[in-house]
Amino acid sequence: MTPEQFNALLDAYGTDFRRWPEAERAPARAFALQDRPEWREPLAEAALLDDWLDQYTVAAPDEQLMRRVVASATAAARPGLAAPKKPWRQLRWWWPGAGLAGIGLAGTLAGVFAVSIALRSAAPPTPLDLPERSTAFSQMSPDWSGE
Repeated sequence: MTPEQFNALLDAYGTDFRRWPEAERAPARAFALQDRPEWREPLAEAALLDDWLDQYTVAAPDEQLMRRVVASATAAARPGLAAPKKPWRQLRWWWPGAGLAGIGLAGTLAGVFAVSIALRSAAPPTPLDLPERSTAFSQMSPDWSGE
């Protein structure tokens, strides 16, 4: 066994050789018994981590949590008896489409407005562009009637 293999297995399985794969146990024990000084620190760190993990206990679930898990499993097993979905969740799928349609409509209106402004300023005034028909936002046409 190489030191790299031993280090990888030590990181994965810890110092308790009973947790190691059966094929690797004997070579790992032989490698650990060589008592090399460079392996004392990694073995001590792994032993400390093993002790820390062994001391951890998971609390038993309370009765209310178990009831909720069983109720949700029962509801999932029988979809007809499951609680109805909220209406806003059922309509959630149309929001992206509505947003895309709104963006398309806004782009179309902006394009139409820009083209109408460009075409109006490019064309010469017609006889129908009378000053009486203009507004405060209209372009003023020259009035040559006084000459």
